[in-house]
Amino acid sequence: MNKYKLTFTVTIEDLDDPAARQQAKGIAEAISGVLEGAEVKLQQVNTDRPPRGVRMD
Repeated sequence: MNKYKLTFTVTIEDLDDPAARQQAKGIAEAISGVLEGAEVKLQQVNTDRPPRGVRMD
């Protein structure tokens, strides 16, 4: 049996980190209602360095 991973991106634009986390939490709750065990990670995107991220468990 082969294992596959489905990945998709949702861009969130907001003024600060807490506001973006609140939006991400709502999306994560909606996804977990449909897909049990889904991993959700919020990353801050920068133009001059790699993304900084946290898991939203």
